Amino acid sequence: MKNLRIPLILGMFAAMNQAQAVDLMADFQKASTYDPSYQSALADFKASQASVMQAYTAYAPTGSINNSRLQTDANSRTTFTISQPLLNYEALAMFRQAEPRKGYASANFVLKQQDLAVRLLKAANAIILANENIKLNTAKSKALDQQYLAAKRKLELGQGTVTDLRDIEVKAAQTKSAQISFRNQLETAAKQYAAITGERPNLAEFVLPQKHAKFPLKGTEEYVDLALQNNPAIMAAKFGERVAELEVDKATGAFYPTLSVTYSDSKSASAENKYTAFVINMPLNAGSYFARLGVLATLDKAKENRRDTEEKARVEVDKLRAQIDTAAEGLDIQLDAIKAAELSVEANAKSYEGGVRSAVDVLNATQTVFQVKSEYVSAVASQTENLLMLMNLSNANPNESLETAYKYLFAR
Repeated sequence: MKNLRIPLILGMFAAMNQAQAVDLMADFQKASTYDPSYQSALADFKASQASVMQAYTAYAPTGSINNSRLQTDANSRTTFTISQPLLNYEALAMFRQAEPRKGYASANFVLKQQDLAVRLLKAANAIILANENIKLNTAKSKALDQQYLAAKRKLELGQGTVTDLRDIEVKAAQTKSAQISFRNQLETAAKQYAAITGERPNLAEFVLPQKHAKFPLKGTEEYVDLALQNNPAIMAAKFGERVAELEVDKATGAFYPTLSVTYSDSKSASAENKYTAFVINMPLNAGSYFARLGVLATLDKAKENRRDTEEKARVEVDKLRAQIDTAAEGLDIQLDAIKAAELSVEANAKSYEGGVRSAVDVLNATQTVFQVKSEYVSAVASQTENLLMLMNLSNANPNESLETAYKYLFAR
């Protein structure tokens, strides 16, 4: 029964260290040129940029060419007209919207980049978890095989029971069934990863290092300050509020008279008329009043949305900061639990040899050691995802945030 002792956690990862870890940053670049959801967001961003350029032209001159034939004309008449607004409060408000619209589009696009980084990391973690479960389950199956041989020898010597053999056979069958499930999970995870990057990943590269050092955390208030300054969701909300303010100005401008200078050149076969004039237009539209009321309500909504986004960011930063700090201590405890579980397997195996423990005790101890190892890997994956979300909240650069999480996950 001496061979029943399960290797320590460092031993479990020893073979993995020979493999090269996946280059998550390179795959992020692949995903940015392939992922359908991200490509859709890129198209939206380009459309928003076009609308920004349209806003810039709000105060540009306008022109027209018209060919007509009046009742007083013997021939057709061609008229060229160009007009330059001089005083137009509505057009000026539209022109001033260009910059905040540009900022709003950029902030929303960064949110889509962050979403891509989160989805990619979760897809990578799904492969890692499936890989680890397969390796752990394989080791568990080998341990059960050794237990079965030991129980069989004891039965042959008249020291064991058929019940012990049957119990081990049941656990072995469950382990083999679980292996099929884990392999299906791995294949599904690989397809999900490929759906984001456009390439099937090398599954052997998704391996964890021996240990994960604690990530140096800033204070909660510092992260909150960074979030208020850099978080793209907050920036988008602020730009959205500014756009709404200028929408009010634009709606108000619908009541004001406009002044423009117009040049016209009208030609026919018999005559040509040219003139330059200042044109004053006084709008009279009762609907503009109610339109402005609607815009004012939209501004109130934008203000509350900005305030809500800031409050949610504060709460989320505080939650993630506490979870990461707590989980770091929990990972150390889980490593100790793994060592204790391994020693428990060895102790139960020796007690079983001495007739003090039953085969069920050994089986339960074996199950526990693999369960705590699997929980450790899950905790590392969860810790990495929380770290990425905290970085996304406090950093406007998705590449830097993903690289921070990537270095932690693979201890680079």
